[in-house]
Amino acid sequence: MAAKQSAGQGSDDAASVATTRVSLTSRGRTFIAVGVILVLTGLALGVQDLQRLGVLLLVLPLPAWWAVRQARSGLRVGHSVSSARVVRGERAEVRVVLSNPQPFGTGPLRVTETVPRGRPLRFSVAGVRGRQHRTVAYPLPALPRGRYAVGPTTVVASDPFGLITAESRSTDTAELIVRPETVPLPALPLPMAWRDGAATMSHSVGAGGSDDASVREYRHGDDLRKIHWRSTARSGGLMVRQEERPWHGESLVLLDTRVGAYPVGGGIYPGGGGSAGALGAESAAFEWAVTAAASIGRHLAERGRRVAVVTGGGQVAHDDAAAILDLTAEVRPALRADVQPLVTALTGLGRESSVFAILAATPKSSVGELLVKPQLPGSAVALLLRPWTWAAGGRDALSETAWHSTADSLRASGWRVLPVEAGDELVELWPTLLTTRPVVLR
Repeated sequence: MAAKQSAGQGSDDAASVATTRVSLTSRGRTFIAVGVILVLTGLALGVQDLQRLGVLLLVLPLPAWWAVRQARSGLRVGHSVSSARVVRGERAEVRVVLSNPQPFGTGPLRVTETVPRGRPLRFSVAGVRGRQHRTVAYPLPALPRGRYAVGPTTVVASDPFGLITAESRSTDTAELIVRPETVPLPALPLPMAWRDGAATMSHSVGAGGSDDASVREYRHGDDLRKIHWRSTARSGGLMVRQEERPWHGESLVLLDTRVGAYPVGGGIYPGGGGSAGALGAESAAFEWAVTAAASIGRHLAERGRRVAVVTGGGQVAHDDAAAILDLTAEVRPALRADVQPLVTALTGLGRESSVFAILAATPKSSVGELLVKPQLPGSAVALLLRPWTWAAGGRDALSETAWHSTADSLRASGWRVLPVEAGDELVELWPTLLTTRPVVLR
């Protein structure tokens, strides 16, 4: 892998390296062995020139050791990434900065860099002059979603003669977050029951168990008629009664992450047994679900709506598009076999709220917990994936039967169900998600 180098002034944000080993090289050991032989031979034969040459070979490692000591005593290593956050499929460039604050230059340096999901990268640097720094840049390959650390770095310093080496290790690292791809969604008007403030002012949270007498701090968008003046006078800040929801609605995006719900190929499910069902394997259906959750959450957040994205593992991100993308960058299939975190997130939502659930239905998964909610919000729509259609096996009669059974149960519980299979585009499904017309299941 080619590396670009440049020299310049020192860097202040680099980390010092800690020397772990100083040793003679094979050349250094050869110098000492030959020096001993020459001294002994010179003494035996009475030849002073041989003795002088032997002493020179024996003494030479000492200035070499001093040069290496100076080279590594103040050497600092720093990392930077061209972009700390990239979209899946994009490549980032890493810059390794080797800084030498000492007045003496270093000898040759051999650098071993720890890179994500790959073999260590090794390259050589001719040296770093005194009070200068040298930058080495290299590209990272396109990485799957996730949070990665670039580094640490091992540096082997050597003297100009190659007699002594000092191996040092820097703990400095740089973080790289690979976010999922998102789909730009058209800014279509939400149905009347979903628009901020279009529902009947506010709705009771009775099903959520709120105490009618409780109060809380005023939030932007709360109905001013609900200000509790006695508590306001006592606390010095605006307080509102909490028996009613805020004036504007909120959105909830639920992402089903159960490990048994998404095949990784050939109908095999991660963690489902067998050598091919590795937990870490990627699933095209799961990536589609993550992209959908990230796209919907980002779209609603950027439009100013109150939105929460909740995963089946219990991870939550609120309102901020950047936080939502960072959350979905790290989400992985969860070992738990139920959707209880998604059910918990539904508790206490007002009728003016909207719910988008990205679920998978297979013979190995069940969403029965979502069917026992006593009351759903004003609008709840489920994108129900047919994950086996992303696998090599294609159509599966048993999976089709299980899918239709799940879809019928959801619809009977008040969900609008939208079928999703391989090849479907979220941008094309979006208008259907925002309608209240029944969806014909195919």
